[in-house]
Amino acid sequence: MFALDDLVVLDLSHALAGPFASTMLGDYGAEVVKIEPFAGEISRSWGPPFYGHESAYFVNLNRNKKSVALDLKHPEGKRTFLRLAERADVVLENMRVGTVAKLGIDYGAVRTVQPRIIFCSISGFGQDGPYRDRAALDLIVQAESGMISVTGDPGSHGVRAGVSIADLTAGMYAAFGIMAALHARQKTGRGQFLDVSMLEGQLGILSGMIGAYFADGVVPQPMGTAYGMLLPYQTFHTRTRDIAIGVGSDKLWKTFCPLIGLPQLTDDPRYATNAQRNTNRLSLIAALQEAFLTRTYEEWEAILLPAGVPMGAINRIDHVVEHPQVAARGALVECEHPVAGQIRMVGPPVRMSETPGGVRRPAPLVGEHTESVLREMLGMKDDEIARLRQSGAIG
Repeated sequence: MFALDDLVVLDLSHALAGPFASTMLGDYGAEVVKIEPFAGEISRSWGPPFYGHESAYFVNLNRNKKSVALDLKHPEGKRTFLRLAERADVVLENMRVGTVAKLGIDYGAVRTVQPRIIFCSISGFGQDGPYRDRAALDLIVQAESGMISVTGDPGSHGVRAGVSIADLTAGMYAAFGIMAALHARQKTGRGQFLDVSMLEGQLGILSGMIGAYFADGVVPQPMGTAYGMLLPYQTFHTRTRDIAIGVGSDKLWKTFCPLIGLPQLTDDPRYATNAQRNTNRLSLIAALQEAFLTRTYEEWEAILLPAGVPMGAINRIDHVVEHPQVAARGALVECEHPVAGQIRMVGPPVRMSETPGGVRRPAPLVGEHTESVLREMLGMKDDEIARLRQSGAIG
């Protein structure tokens, strides 16, 4: 039994934000039917790396889905989609604003055949406003939202986050919104339209910085690995490799100082409270850096961990996938793909005691499940499927 195994999701999305949302739902049992053009959605060509002709990007992102190749511009293709929507709980799309309306498969059209539908549209800037028609990829939204302006080394112009955080955040908000709407439907019996913008997703995770700006009028700047609200809370060089340190309270500060050989800083009026440490940030960081250079990372780990000081190593990806905690948690799972063969990937991250998620099937080939979905969901016979294929409505 899976938590969402009674849900059917029609996934019209491509690239990352939408597919990430549908993968979250699929990981916990939802039947996700990915509607694709005959050539496949755009991320199938994103690479390298590739597994043969399949991009690793697509293969790792789109597990637990079926693929139906459908021409939505074809009258029979549109009609077939709406028939599928009659039997669905969720429609998810991230096309350019207005595209689904032009195709005749927007919320209004789908709601006519399925009043209980949850229709989720993800876009760069939302369904209204002066930026609604702008094309948006993750980089653009990171830039417009202010995310780039606060990311990077001090004094820099800012850098893109190391992952596509605007896409991923929008995908998470979309999955959360879908689940909230499904819960509401249990009470009202009605579906609803969800408008998820990548821009507002970034504002959501920047809310602390935006709130601080409203409070003091100081424009946040890139701080490297440091954090404006707390310190010490950043990385330092040791005699071997860098160490990440987080001192989250004044109580922990009093424990921390003697451990690093600086007991005199414990009650120093310049550093006794977090606010005072912030005021005197430059002199404090210089003193701490000098102290950390006296020992190796391993020596500091032996001193700080037993005392409960949050600390860690800066691991590369090749280290992370062999990390003992990752192994102990079984966070990486294996899956057999028809082209890629046996592959490893990150498993569903939320552990549920009664209805755990899992990787039930690999990412689909283009149109791999067209016939089986039409048979199972619509009860189509071979002759009707053959007629649709002959007409060019299905791939």
